[in-house]
Amino acid sequence: MNVDPHGWCTPAPGQGVDAFLDEFVASRAPLTGAEITGLRAIFRPALAEVAQRAACGADADAA
Repeated sequence: MNVDPHGWCTPAPGQGVDAFLDEFVASRAPLTGAEITGLRAIFRPALAEVAQRAACGADADAA
């Protein structure tokens, strides 16, 4: 997980969504089960969108 100077967290290059979420949740302990579920619900779609944009950018760069 990468953390910028402002505290924003992003996956490290090549880090999977589940690994990122596990690391993020562990860094915010102690969280309740409901809080963990909520964080996963928030991050999954956002990370999927970032991955899709990166893939589209890579495809454009390859062309």
